[in-house]
Amino acid sequence: MTLFAILFSVVTTLSNAMFHSSYDTVAQANMADCNAAVDSFITHLQSEPQLLADWAFAGMGRQQEADKNAMYLKWKYSEYNPETHYSKLIVDVLVNDKPMFKDVTVECVVNDTASADKRNIRVDIYYSGSLLKEAYGAFHLTPIADNSTKMAIDMHVKFGWFFRIFITRKVYRETIDWRLERFVTNLKMRAEGEMPSDAYWSAVDKQPSL
Repeated sequence: MTLFAILFSVVTTLSNAMFHSSYDTVAQANMADCNAAVDSFITHLQSEPQLLADWAFAGMGRQQEADKNAMYLKWKYSEYNPETHYSKLIVDVLVNDKPMFKDVTVECVVNDTASADKRNIRVDIYYSGSLLKEAYGAFHLTPIADNSTKMAIDMHVKFGWFFRIFITRKVYRETIDWRLERFVTNLKMRAEGEMPSDAYWSAVDKQPSL
């Protein structure tokens, strides 16, 4: 049985405990500018991960709405070696605003391939303690026109048994789907010459819903 949900432009399915989310948008920027935005993300991930909170992860932390804080990660440390494609993250897992697991190590392999008309970045997580049973994803850049580039993300996540108890489709939608969209939007804004920030997203979130 497959469950289906849509939040804005994010499409998520749930089948055999595996969440599959996809999202795409079009940046009004050329391929070079989009590549530069992605390169900035990778560079900061590698050497100055604390800067990612200022733009790539802007507006993705704790929220005013309690439902959006049912589960989220507090980023504490990261390292990335482009020669070995190895990346290591250390995060705290917060459930309902309370630290449930501290200093969770997440290890993954990042493969980045590019050509004149495509860029693909695939991430395979192979260790995360009890947080994830299986997880992998991909990010794609594809030029559409001289000043138009498609950004697309595709993510598969199967949580460990403990987290599967309470991460339902509704919880996933309210805590993860919108953050996925916001991350891609932050990259899009960077490519278009804008600078996303917590203040920007705070103002956006305060606007009344249509």
